[in-house]
Amino acid sequence: MRHQITVLERQLGADTKVRFAPEDRAFLAALLTSLPREVLRRLRLLVRPDTVLRWHRDLMKRRHAHTCRPKRPGRPPTVQSIRALILRLVRENPG
Repeated sequence: MRHQITVLERQLGADTKVRFAPEDRAFLAALLTSLPREVLRRLRLLVRPDTVLRWHRDLMKRRHAHTCRPKRPGRPPTVQSIRALILRLVRENPG
């Protein structure tokens, strides 16, 4: 694996950056965040360990935002009996 990464870096050159797709970022973040930071620093990765941890934070933030989103946005409908009561009070008290 290390040799493959070395060959890839050599072929791309120093001025070219490797671009990861969102699904690749999610996979790497889920795979590598269980490791301690010291172990991450010793691994030979195409990205810095801090970048992997940032990807994981972003992934968790998006997941939390998705699950906490209200199921039905907007005001809930008024019960029919309350609506009838309000209309009756308006008719009885015009002022």
